[in-house]
Parts: sequence; C-alpha cells; structure tokens
Amino acid sequence: MKRPTTYAFLAASLLGSSQGAILTFSDDFSGPLDEAWRQESFEGGHLGISDGKYGLTANQGGGSNPKLTRSTTGDLDSSYETSISVVFSQFGFGGDNTQSDFKWKSFGKDGFMEIVLNSFGDMRLYHNDSDGGGGNIQPNTRIAVANGDLLTLSNAYNATSDTIELTYSVNGGDAMAFYSGGGIDGPIGDLASNFVQVEVFKWGASEFKPNLGIDDWSLKTSGDAVPEPSSIALISLAGLFLLRRRK
Repeated sequence: MKRPTTYAFLAASLLGSSQGAILTFSDDFSGPLDEAWRQESFEGGHLGISDGKYGLTANQGGGSNPKLTRSTTGDLDSSYETSISVVFSQFGFGGDNTQSDFKWKSFGKDGFMEIVLNSFGDMRLYHNDSDGGGGNIQPNTRIAVANGDLLTLSNAYNATSDTIELTYSVNGGDAMAFYSGGGIDGPIGDLASNFVQVEVFKWGASEFKPNLGIDDWSLKTSGDAVPEPSSIALISLAGLFLLRRRK
C-alpha cells in the first residue's frame, strides 16, 4: 500500500510544482463576469459585459472613477508577461475630448507600476518602488490611436535581468516598443504579487464622458509552460500504476 502513496505524491508534486506562485489568469470577457474580479469605486461607471467587452465610463468628481481589480496574491518566483486589449469607443484623441485618463496598474511587494493614457493620446509609464522612489520612467509620449481603435498593451518582466519590455499595438498591428529597462532607481522587483487594476479617471469638466471596453486581459508566468515530455510520461506512468493497484 505504500507504493501507490509514493507514486501519488510524485505525480502531485509534478503537477503542483507551481503551487504558491502568483495567481495567473486569462479573460476574454465573453461570458458572465468572473467572480475573481472586483468592481470598485463608482458603481455607475461599471457598464458590465456587452459584445465580449467589459465596459467602463466615468464622471468628474471625487470617488467617481471606476476600478476593475483582480488579486494575484502569491510568490513571484519567475518571469511573467501581462497584456490587455481595450477598445476606446469614445475617449478623445482629436475628437470630442473627454478629459480623462485610462490607467493600467500592477501592485506587488516591491511597489507598483502604471501605464497612463490620456485623452489627448499621450501615454506614460510610472514606477513607484518600496524605498519611496517614484516617477515617470517613460514620459508622456504621443501614440497613434483614435476613437474606435483597439489598443493592446503588453508588459514582459524578466526576472533574471530585473527589467521590463513594454510594447503596444493598434488594431492588431505590429508591436511597437514603448519602454525597455529598469525601474525609477534601477531595480524593479516584484510588482505583480498583490493585484492588478484598471481605472478610468475623468479629470476635466468636459461634457463628454469616456466610454471604453476591455476586450481581453491576461497574466502568465514562465511557470505556466507545458511540462516537459519526460515529466508528462512520468505522471502518466504514475497514474497507470495507481489504476492497476486499484484493480
């Protein structure tokens, strides 16, 4: 009776080797809102899911900026990549300016980072570290985006070099480099083991309200890779052994 227990432990160890790592996810908002998401702040700004997108809007005023938040609680023990795609139905970009910011944020044990796109079409990257350092590591930079466009942002963290690579693309086009390097004071560290968040902030009194839809959002680590063939074979043999012992 000891052998099945041994093999079961081996199989469980192989399958659960990433236990305790940050909580990864991939959501295309094609169905009911996953319970892992938290709808925070301005209730009226959460428009819910429609046509495969999660809609957000905002009014000017204190506390009226809606936030969609998801916990990633765990240990960051590897590199990771996170991306988000957003359709800006009405925002500005040379049209009716809503005087608003779109903010994509991530928080971890070593601080937080946010990508901020304003309704003029300027985007910047801000980093705040655990030592109190904070500021734009990429200043406001005009990007070619218009109302109705699908903007995809991707941020890849390399745990070995402690650097990030931030890119963006418009309407499924080629990825364009936005920032590559370290943090505000050099190190970046863990900016993903607490939670991730999108916020829509209307800072001006324009009569036009922002309207955008999150098309998809994901976070994956290098630990999400498919097991090596040898590991899969070993797990299969362990399962087969257990079945035979039961018979």
